[in-house]
This record gives sequence, C-alpha cells and structure tokens, in this order.
Amino acid sequence: MLLSAFALLMFLLWSLSLMVLVDRQNQQNAASYRQNLHGQILQLQQKQQLWLQSQHYLLNTLVESPGGDSKFQSFLWDYYQRNPSIWAVNLIEFDPDGNPVSRSSKPGCRQPGQLHRSNFDDYLVPVITSCRIDDKALLEIAGPVTTEGNARVLLLSMDYFDFLSEFSALSGRRLQRAADFEGGVQYHEFGLNDGDLVRVVLPIGETSSVFGEIHLGVKPMSFWELFELQSVIVLTVLVAAVVLVLLLLHFNLIRPLLDLAEKMQFAANSQQQSAGEGRAEVRPGLQVMQDAFHVLQKMAKRDPVTGLNNRVIFEDRLLQAIREGKRSGRRYALVLIDVQGLDSFAWQRGQYIVDALLRQVADGLRESLRESDHVARFERNLFALLLEVQQRDQLNTLVEKIYLSVVRPYQVFGREFELNAFFGVALYPEHAADADVLYQHASDAVVKAEHSEWPIQYFRDADDVTDTTGFSMIQSLRSAIDNEELKLMYQPVVDLKSYQTVYLEALLRWRDPDKHDLPIEQTIRLAEQNHLIKPLTNWIFETACRFVSESGIEGLAVGINLSMIDLHDRRLPERIETQLRRYQVRPSQIVIEITEGQIMQDPKEVIEVLAHLGVMGLSLSIDDFGTGQASLTYLKELPVEKLKIDQSFVRDMATNPDDQLIVRATIELAHTLDLKVVAEGVETLVACDLLSEMDCDHVQGYYISHPLEAKQVATWFETSVKPDLVRKGR
Repeated sequence: MLLSAFALLMFLLWSLSLMVLVDRQNQQNAASYRQNLHGQILQLQQKQQLWLQSQHYLLNTLVESPGGDSKFQSFLWDYYQRNPSIWAVNLIEFDPDGNPVSRSSKPGCRQPGQLHRSNFDDYLVPVITSCRIDDKALLEIAGPVTTEGNARVLLLSMDYFDFLSEFSALSGRRLQRAADFEGGVQYHEFGLNDGDLVRVVLPIGETSSVFGEIHLGVKPMSFWELFELQSVIVLTVLVAAVVLVLLLLHFNLIRPLLDLAEKMQFAANSQQQSAGEGRAEVRPGLQVMQDAFHVLQKMAKRDPVTGLNNRVIFEDRLLQAIREGKRSGRRYALVLIDVQGLDSFAWQRGQYIVDALLRQVADGLRESLRESDHVARFERNLFALLLEVQQRDQLNTLVEKIYLSVVRPYQVFGREFELNAFFGVALYPEHAADADVLYQHASDAVVKAEHSEWPIQYFRDADDVTDTTGFSMIQSLRSAIDNEELKLMYQPVVDLKSYQTVYLEALLRWRDPDKHDLPIEQTIRLAEQNHLIKPLTNWIFETACRFVSESGIEGLAVGINLSMIDLHDRRLPERIETQLRRYQVRPSQIVIEITEGQIMQDPKEVIEVLAHLGVMGLSLSIDDFGTGQASLTYLKELPVEKLKIDQSFVRDMATNPDDQLIVRATIELAHTLDLKVVAEGVETLVACDLLSEMDCDHVQGYYISHPLEAKQVATWFETSVKPDLVRKGR
C-alpha cells in the first residue's frame, strides 16, 4: 500500500509537471520553427539578390554590345512584361560636369541629388542597396557601363519583398499585407487571429533601410498530446521502479526485520507464541526491539565500569552549559583529571583491582560534587568535571576538595592502594568561549601539571589567554615568515656626549602594512601567545646578522628584542651562535634587549639563559626599565651592560617633575651599578638637554632619528650625528 501510494504520488507529480512542460514545449517548438523559417527567408533573400545581379549582368551585356542603345530601348518594353517584379530600369548618362542627362520615369533609391557622376566613381562592381519609398520597398543594383567609350551607370530596381511569393509557395503559408507601421510593413498569414494559434514573428529586411515582419500562426501542443507521447515510457519505468523497490525492501528490510523481531521476541520471552505466529506479526517483535533499544541507549550513555556518564553525554552537557552561559552570563570550569598508576596496578595486580579502584574514585567524585556539577569518565584513566563557578576562591576550594577525594588511600579486597592524579583547569568564558578550545586549554593545563611540582594547574589567567580570534592572523604570520613579507627597521641609539651611534635597535615591521589588519605589535603578541615566536625570532636574528655582515660598516651593532618564550628556550644560545657563525658576525655586534617583567616571571631560568648569552660575548640591555618589578639582586646577577628607561617617563619629563625625579634616580642607580643608561622616547630638544644635565649616557627617539630602512643606514653613518645638528632638531 505504501508503494502504491508512492507510485500514485509520482504519477500525479508527473502529470502536474506536464502542465508546466506544455507551455515550455510550445515555446521551444515556436522558437525552433521561427529559427528554421528565418533561415529559409535569409536564403530566399540571398537568392533574390543573385537573381537581380544576373539581370543587371544581362542588361549590361546588351548595352555594351555594338548598337546596344537601340537594342536596349526596344528590349526594355518586352523586359518589363516578362519581369513584373522589376520596378525600374534606367541607363544614366552624364554631361561633362557630371550631371545626369537621363533618368528613370519611376523614382528609385537614389534621389536626384545623389545621381551625380562623382557618386558612382568608386563603383568598380555593381552595388546592391535597399530603400523604402512611400509604401514601396525597393532592392536596387547600380553598376558602371561603358558604351562606345562613354561611361554610364545602369540602375535596376525591383520589389524588395518579391521573395515572399516564393516563401509562401515553399512553406504553404498564404500571406497578406497588413497595416504598415512606422518601421516597415507587416505580412500576416490568413487565419492568424484564431484563438488556438501561437503567433510567430519573423523579421525580414534590414533595420537600417527596409524592415518588415511576417506574422505566422503555429498550432500549439495540447496537454493530452504530450501525455500520449510520454505516458507509455513513464508508466513502464514507474511500474518497474516500484517492483524493484518492493523487492529491495523485502530482501533488505522487511525480511531481516521480521527475523530480528522473532529472535528478539524469543530472547525476551515476551510472547507465548510459536515461531510461525511470531513471523506473521511484526508488532510484538518491534515492541521487543524498542525495549532493547532503550536498554542499549542507556548503556551507550554510561561507562560500564563506574556507572558515570561517558564522553558523549558530557560533551552535550558542556555545550548546553556554554549556551546557557552566553545567555545568562554564568561561568563554568572544565576540570580534566589524569589518574596515575592504573596501568602498573593492572599489570601487577590484575584488571579487577583497577576496576574496583575506578569505582571507588567515581564514588568519591560523586560525593564531592554539588547537584549542579557533572562528572564523566572519558577513557581508561581520564575523568572530566563540569563545575559552575560563582567565585574563584570557592572554585579553588572545591577543586582542592575533589583532589583530596581522589588522592587518598583505597581499600580493595583487603589491600591498601594510593593513587596520584594531575588536575588541569580551564575556565569559561575567561579562557575560551568554545568547547573544543576549552578542552584544549584544560589538556594543556594537565600536561603542565605533569611537569610541575604542584599537581593542580590552572590555565593561564584571563590577561594571558590565547587570542582564539587571531588564528587566521597566525596563519598569515607563518606565511609572512616564509614569503618574506616582513622587514626590519633600524632606529639609532646615540651617545649623548660624543654624538656617535652606539648601536641600532632592530624594529619589526610589515613590508606592506596596508595588506594586514593587525599592527605588528599585536601580531608579535599573538605570536608569543600561540608559540610562533621561535621561528619569528630566528628570522629576526638571521636578517639582522645578514644586514650587519653585508653593510660593510665598521663596528656596526644591532639591538634585538627577545620574547619571554625565547628566554625559556635552552637552545636559544645555540641558535644565535649558528647565525653569528653563518654570517661572520662578532658577538659584540649584537645587543640583546629584554624587559624587566620577563626576568621576574621565571628569574632562575631566565638568568641561566642570559648568563650563557653573556659568556658568548653578547651585550645585554634591560628594556622598559621602571615599568616592572625587577629585583636589584637579579640585576646584579645578570651580565647586563645597559638599562633603557621606558619612554613613558622620558616623553613628558619636561613638564612632569615626578618623571624627572624617576629618570634622575634611575640614572644614578644605573651608574652606581656600573651600567650605561639609554633614554628612549626622546622627541624634543628640551628632553635631550635635561638628559644631558642628568648625565644620561645614550638617547633614542624621533628627535634623533625615525626608524631607518636598511638602505638608509649607510647614509646615516656618513652624516654621523654632531652636536650642532642635534641642536637644529635632527
């Protein structure tokens, strides 16, 4: 019955489609008919022109024969009688001034003013033209004739639409001339106004001179005619398709479904019927299948060992929580728990011990959580928690409580076991607004916990979270490194006493900043947060070393800023040494600049790396001094040669006494530690004079020089800074 209804529906849809196709089929038939007739008309017009040319040749031969004038006049009357389609024949002679001395009694396409000899001088062969005179359309041919040494012009005109009589005879269409319109004349087929005909309009003539239309009628195809054409094939295919689908359903769905229902019915013992009766009814078997489906669905949502939700259910709960958080502003924490030691217990004691431990871990997690929290087991030793966060302190307390519920002694079959676990915590929306990214951050925190002393690790604070909106930019930055879309600018650092250039600070820039949405500073920050800073630093060192090597400037030194990630890379000295050796650059020609905040993040590891760089012979400088919380003890331990005062203190120093006091104290402190002082952000002569009075060593800023292109550096050194030039505002 279902297949019959489906077949009937398909038949009705096909019938409806025929109704739509009738109009389209009639349009296609009319278009095809129009195209064929139009081609036939063009051939008849071409044939008519050839006939007119042959007549011109015949008359031309007659005129040019000896005694042609007398023969021509006597021949002309009989010629008109034999060719009624000829409108006019005229042999034009000209006087010495080129004016016609004879003309036709009937007007042609050429007006009297156009019959001058000069209008025919370029006619080497007969030329065919067309025109319309009143209601008469003419096709005219004009060509030169030479008789007894005199040049003449033979004009021959005929009815332009004479070919329609032949068209009517060939096509079997009876035509009559209808009312003329502004553009030309219309010919209608007899009986065209019958209501059941489709009108077909054929253009004839030339739009520029003579134009006409032929209106013909084409009998349209009816719905039933199209139905008869297609019904046999369509119905045959439809019946065959229904039979084929029925066979496929029987062997692939209905029969297996009956067998499955019978087996499930027998297994569940839900019906007291014979096997034959079971096969006859599908309903009892389907009911068993539905009950079994609920059991399987419950099993699919639960971990079979612990009874906790599995990953599928947990991920659905996480997505719901994120949607709720976007709507209500609620905060959540994703906690991943990596339980250690289960594999060794399974190998030493057996899997039944591990299963018992997992069940006790699950019970402890359930008891530690609130009703609004969710817990799931992802895989063998990985658990996941979804906690609603109201206050950060409460979250810390709850996480520690959960940790203590996991890391405790367990009694299993009379034996005592202890477990170790690592916790990784990521917060929504502080750390991520997407479930996948939140999983990634929580996983990163677990890895960090496994490599640190404290087993509970949170992902980075909100201020340091990876900017997930910048991933497309990160890809473009990787492409920029590979395709050399970056460049280095060099800003001079000048000695305030000798006014000689001490070194050039390398500043990273886009070659074409208009092609990039983000400024280079934000690009560098995102590169640091997304661990792309190492290849960028390699590129900067290579470019700077190549510049120093190729510049040919004696004693040229370049300052390079290092990222915090670079300072935690123990292979950084090795990478720098490789570039120095490759380009034959002395270590003293490279100045490493780091911010004091970078030192304080992990002072012991940073000091170790910087000490290695100092032993290599590189000069070290503390950048943006005064903005962080660097310890003087660490400064004493570092092989630092320079302190660079942050420009925020130098820029307004002339008008801000507090800034003057900070700058002066910093200079005195640095000199006490036997360090050189660089003041950046020097933009005015007043600031330069104040720094000179404070005994500052070096200055840097727009007052001295804007950042230079690499090709401008040589010119800078050729016109080295002099005191008088500084006073003039260079």
